[in-house]
Amino acid sequence: MRSNVLIIADMEGCPGITDMRQYDDCREKMIEETERVIRAVENCSNACITVADCHNYGKNIVEYFSGKGYVCCEHIWSIKNVEKYDCAMLIGFHPKKGEDGFCPHTLRPDVDELFLGEKSIGEVELLINWLAGYGVPVVFVSGDSAVKKELNGYNCVFYVADRTGEKVSDRHALLEYMLPSIKMALDLPGNKEVCYNDSVIKVKLERENCYKWLPGEIFSIENGMVVFPDTEKFISSLLPFCEFLNLAEGYQRLRLKHLGKKIRENYACVEKDSRGNQLLKEKEWRALSDDEIGYLYRLLK
Repeated sequence: MRSNVLIIADMEGCPGITDMRQYDDCREKMIEETERVIRAVENCSNACITVADCHNYGKNIVEYFSGKGYVCCEHIWSIKNVEKYDCAMLIGFHPKKGEDGFCPHTLRPDVDELFLGEKSIGEVELLINWLAGYGVPVVFVSGDSAVKKELNGYNCVFYVADRTGEKVSDRHALLEYMLPSIKMALDLPGNKEVCYNDSVIKVKLERENCYKWLPGEIFSIENGMVVFPDTEKFISSLLPFCEFLNLAEGYQRLRLKHLGKKIRENYACVEKDSRGNQLLKEKEWRALSDDEIGYLYRLLK
């Protein structure tokens, strides 16, 4: 019997990636890791595979794998009929913000923390719970070794990506090394129970001035956090949520660009003020609050 396997791929936790600024190299390594997992799955089972690109807007590897005949989705909000999958695999994932490991973050830079009920979670736990709502078990997770502790108490096969790149040059050896883990993962679904946590999702944003860009007709803001009824509702609202946050980020960039120009024209006004000088030295543009931006503008006047 043919099984349906969903592969959700991120970038930061793929083997050999050490500098996210080198996009072309990172994309190539994301393709290589996804291809390895696909080949391992096909070597171990008769599977129909769907690939979902979960990095940024999900346009990194879709063209490549679509050209090879695989069904592909641009990010998780594009995945349809989730309940049809027998199992899912999450590959190339990174630790949540605040943890050790390579490139820790949660969803995007302007998200400070994500909660499932009262528990702080990362992207891996979010996706595991979302898929559980459709009865789909996550049987395999690969990524940075720091991700493993986020899976504490969850029964799946975890495969640690090689961060150094020493093994990455030998593609055949990497595939052979991965095969036993994939086989073990594919043996799990029939005996694996999934449990959906229907608690609310709460999102704490990094800057308070982001909240004013989220319209109250669409998003509920309570006690300084954006609140969604449950994980399924959050995932279904994730695309517009990101679009509104992008507006906030674009506005902040433009605002700070104008401020930077004014400061360069009259730097002495800021340099002579102790608080203004400290803000310029210690704050990066994303972290400046409305009050701090206003303070710098007042100095220039």
